[in-house]
Amino acid sequence: MKYQKNTYLTPFILLFCFVSFSSGDWSPEIYNAIKWTAPNQGAQTIAYTTQVGITRVPMAYHGGVDTNASGEITDRNIEKFTQWVHTYLPPDYCGPVVMDYEQPWWKELLAKEISPERLQEILSVYIEGVQVARNVQPAAQWGYWGLPALRNTSERWLNQGLSMEPLIAQCGALYPDVYNCTPGKDRTANAQQHISTVLEQAAGKIPVYVFASIRYCGPEVDHSVFVPDEIFLKQVNAALRAVWVDESGTQHRVKGIILWDAFGFSPEAQWEELDQKHKRSFELLQALSKAWGTSMTGKTVVTGPSTSAVCKYGLPEPTNSSGAIYDESLSGQNKGVQSNKIRDEATEENDRIPTGRIRGDRAIE
Repeated sequence: MKYQKNTYLTPFILLFCFVSFSSGDWSPEIYNAIKWTAPNQGAQTIAYTTQVGITRVPMAYHGGVDTNASGEITDRNIEKFTQWVHTYLPPDYCGPVVMDYEQPWWKELLAKEISPERLQEILSVYIEGVQVARNVQPAAQWGYWGLPALRNTSERWLNQGLSMEPLIAQCGALYPDVYNCTPGKDRTANAQQHISTVLEQAAGKIPVYVFASIRYCGPEVDHSVFVPDEIFLKQVNAALRAVWVDESGTQHRVKGIILWDAFGFSPEAQWEELDQKHKRSFELLQALSKAWGTSMTGKTVVTGPSTSAVCKYGLPEPTNSSGAIYDESLSGQNKGVQSNKIRDEATEENDRIPTGRIRGDRAIE
């Protein structure tokens, strides 16, 4: 995994911005969500992000409130989740927090077709989760990683009258992604349209943060392969170009970009080199953000409702990666790549553990 630094990307970044929409007095924030799996990882990245003021977005893995991703939210789940919140979030924290809840529902949520009734049932579980989270930490900007997904904003989905609106209405922020799952194909137009639609669905009521990754994604993709820097930047820039204009003519854009990766995708012998790549990726994102800020001077952009300035920040970077291995208190273990054992236990379609707490015919009020 030899990483070569691209020296020509600075003018490339400037070109990205000045061919983009002219918009408001806006410089998107950059956030760190690198998933550390052991102590003493990411020292160079931590030093850099601390120096430039990049903050960390806490992530509740393994289902968020549904702490074992079983498909049901139990009283025990709520207890463990509450402990996680009290462990990692200050009592007055009002910044972004992400719940990662993929299994066992994503196969259906990402399908080309789903009945409105089935969608409502699935969303009710997500809604209950975010409601629990808001009860535990009311001021935080709770939302789910990857939702709304690209499928959820597609013309085919929307033409079926399918909507994520019931969930969006309960979230404190939205966290879609612009991951690259099609090596060799340019999907930047799709990414830009997707984020523009998410901004429209947020309607200026809640902020939109966009996840980006330096690796190719997808079940058939080799996760040891990195997206080239210039393609990574094009994908991120598609999210920054995205805009929704409301009836008053006000432009709405994303609040920030969250860089995600996992040390578990790389063997320990490559961790130092991976750290260097993470640092370089943050340098590129910072340069891109500053270039956008320069190109947007003197114009008006909205990134969500007016809040305290402190609420745009995540948590301060720890001095050591061991201080932010967020999944341990939820899962009870620290797995490498994505805690595969936990997720595999819940991969069967509609595999839910009946508890008596949640009716099988539950519906959204």
